[in-house]
Amino acid sequence: MNAFVPLETSIFAPDFTLDPYPWLEDLYYRDDVLGFSSEGMNFCFRYQDCRDLISAHKNVSREPPDTSDSDMAAFAEKYPARAWGFQYLLTDMKAKAILARFIQEMLNRISLEQFKSVFQSFEKPGVHSEYLRDLSHLPMKSIMQAWGFRYDDKLIDDHYEYSVALVKSFDNYGEDSLMAAGDAGMAENIRYCREQFNSAEPGTLLHDFAREIRASGIEDDYGVGCLVSLVQSTPNTLSISNTLMLRNMLRYRDKVSVLREDPSLVCADVITEFLRRDNHVKALARQVHDDFKLRGSALRRGDSLYIFYPGVNLDPTHWDNPLELSFDRQFTHDNHNIFGGSRYSCIGSRIALKYFSELVPLILEYLPVTAEVSSEDIRVEGDWITERVITNLPILVPEH
Repeated sequence: MNAFVPLETSIFAPDFTLDPYPWLEDLYYRDDVLGFSSEGMNFCFRYQDCRDLISAHKNVSREPPDTSDSDMAAFAEKYPARAWGFQYLLTDMKAKAILARFIQEMLNRISLEQFKSVFQSFEKPGVHSEYLRDLSHLPMKSIMQAWGFRYDDKLIDDHYEYSVALVKSFDNYGEDSLMAAGDAGMAENIRYCREQFNSAEPGTLLHDFAREIRASGIEDDYGVGCLVSLVQSTPNTLSISNTLMLRNMLRYRDKVSVLREDPSLVCADVITEFLRRDNHVKALARQVHDDFKLRGSALRRGDSLYIFYPGVNLDPTHWDNPLELSFDRQFTHDNHNIFGGSRYSCIGSRIALKYFSELVPLILEYLPVTAEVSSEDIRVEGDWITERVITNLPILVPEH
């Protein structure tokens, strides 16, 4: 078996980023291949293989194979922020339970009403292309405002860069410069969250969270770790999916028309279907800890491979009419991987569902039904898989 066959384009090709299905369509049905290779990396792209990799938590994980205590000490000295994260990032169950309760309260407070100006410009005829930065800031702004974080536009831009650098380092173990950049980004996240935790203003959700952490006898850094997990994950997740959501609302106008007629139909399954069709998660690395077999192919300790999520979410052996945007699909924890699967479930899933349930009706309210986008005008940039983002999505609104 040739486990990984060469992809007939680059994983970084814009056309592949925006629509990978034509390159994968035939591979789904080939039992003689496990995945594809591109740019020196190996990718699994089928739904069931993704589930099996996530379930094989004793054999694979995002971290490298176990090392000796002396190796870990050297790692901690070289990358202190990452080592801090191993200790404090969502590792205290009491702190994590408190965070879960406060996330629910945050969801009750999230609103995009005050950010309508981002969308009101769409009502005017012409070509709109200057809105992307404001749109990408909305997730962080709405979440930070709900918590009571202090922020400005530059800070949100900076935290996007920190977040991308960290995820990029996950995918490049052994690349010292990328590991160092990821560690530096995480250090800035920790510094910011610790500062906010220690100086939260009374009456804010953040102040109440810090007070409850301390009242429970939990070390401050475990509470700070909860905030770091929130701040470092939002910029390169929801912020990128924003634009992909908008693109799909434009290219599936007939499907979206039912939501225009009745916005109350926007529900968790509708949002999940949008995210299945396309979202920010392009690929995540997995490191093999112990030898095992996947689809009959031997994977060895020390191997590195990636789960290619757009392929997983378009697998025709699992999804009927995978290229269609179908609001009739019903999602359960066990039939999709949009927010993880098996033992793993994304802590941000409820945040994503709430945020997009606010975003979609606003877009429907202000984006004219005649608005369109030319695929030739879309630009994709980013020199790593985790930062392949749409940087130009000009929307044409015709004259009435």
